Amino acid sequence: MDAFLMERATPGQRAFAGCLAIVILAALILAAPQASAALPAVAAFLPMCGLTVFTTATIASFLLAAQFRVSRLPVFGLLSGAYAFTALTVAMQLLTFPGLFAPHGLLGALPTTSGWIWVIWHAGFPTLVLIAMMERRRFTPQSVTQLPPADRAMWLFIGLPIGVGVLLCLTVLAVPLPPALSPASVPGELSVGGTGIVLLLLNLVALSAVLAIGRLRTVLDVWVALAILACVTDTVLSLISTVRFTLGWYLARLFSMSAPGLLVCVLVWEITRLYRELSRAHLRLIEYSNRDALTGIFNRRYFNDRFPSDFDQVRRSGHPLSLLMVDVDHFKRYNDAYGHPLGDECLAHVALAIMRATHRPTDLVARYGGEEFVVVLPETDANGAWFVASRVTECVRALAKPGPGGQGYVTVSVGCATHVPQQGVASDTPEGLIALADDALYAAKRLGRDRVHVSEGAPINGGERPGALAQAPRENLSA
Repeated sequence: MDAFLMERATPGQRAFAGCLAIVILAALILAAPQASAALPAVAAFLPMCGLTVFTTATIASFLLAAQFRVSRLPVFGLLSGAYAFTALTVAMQLLTFPGLFAPHGLLGALPTTSGWIWVIWHAGFPTLVLIAMMERRRFTPQSVTQLPPADRAMWLFIGLPIGVGVLLCLTVLAVPLPPALSPASVPGELSVGGTGIVLLLLNLVALSAVLAIGRLRTVLDVWVALAILACVTDTVLSLISTVRFTLGWYLARLFSMSAPGLLVCVLVWEITRLYRELSRAHLRLIEYSNRDALTGIFNRRYFNDRFPSDFDQVRRSGHPLSLLMVDVDHFKRYNDAYGHPLGDECLAHVALAIMRATHRPTDLVARYGGEEFVVVLPETDANGAWFVASRVTECVRALAKPGPGGQGYVTVSVGCATHVPQQGVASDTPEGLIALADDALYAAKRLGRDRVHVSEGAPINGGERPGALAQAPRENLSA
């Protein structure tokens, strides 16, 4: 099964992502001239943003790793590693940032450690995304099967970026370094130091690679491009305003949250959509498995599953339950005369006629086998069953389908059996009621076909006496 992120992006998805991209670019253009404007200091804003980035990046890494295990596409493993790298570096930046957990930061942080970890974060993430997009071109669906097992590849794609991130963080913790970013000479302009230029180039190259390689064809291409655009905006605003609690600094932190947050939202949304589609497909599969392919009515398996529960329900309520067994008369001769295609068409029309004869939602019509059908009538006594059975025979006659040899019309024979709980008769089990209805059907066929026969009780308006059952031998009457 293909990963859902590799499905072709819909016009609606592209349009929505395009609107978000316009909002991001508009925010950058409008905020850049005033990026160094001082705003009220909110001390909790930085740890809040850092914790949000850490949480969403961790979730994104986990979900992408799950996609990799399913699809074995390296791009998912590498992107998972990129977000794991982000989660690691932002956690290290929070721990070493002066004044958050300790006056000079934890882990023996130097004054410049936190700034360099921010650089590692904003250089490493676009670099890993760039590698992921380049590797995507190398692996076709056929070559993916030649990769090592998923668990081993997971250690490579996720463990390696984390290992590199740990080494880089330990380096900036141990080695005294100059400040990572020097303030711009003129407020509102970019910090033009070597570090800032490298950061900006890496982000722009990663964005160009995502657009050039993916061309926004798939869901993954669209949202990774948007995440990189947010990262570019974060980097530009941070280079313009290197001082905390300025307009650019606040906006940069917001865009840093959106880089992993956007992908997490998309992943959760797409997983929810996939779950909804799977649920619908499951319901359709259940429906198909319960339907007879030829006639469209319920099949015998569904009848076997439902009839015992219907029987138990009416037995507890004390209401009667009737069962009709319907058989198409001389159907074997009909098949011999007209061929199986027309025979199948005849069965489909008979099934529709039986459905027209039953009107209540609780009534069940199913194909029992071959040319035989069954009708379950809850809360229906013998008189009601005989009435419905008579209507079945009339509806089938109304089809006016020529019978075998062109003589008369296609007809049906119907056997009726009714279960009345308080009587405690032989029909006190589902199997017993089926047997009685089957006996009544054979009696109807033995006594001339095209008729209704009731298995028990007094004669009912046009029905046959129960005593006739003794004169109905179980011979082959299907012809």
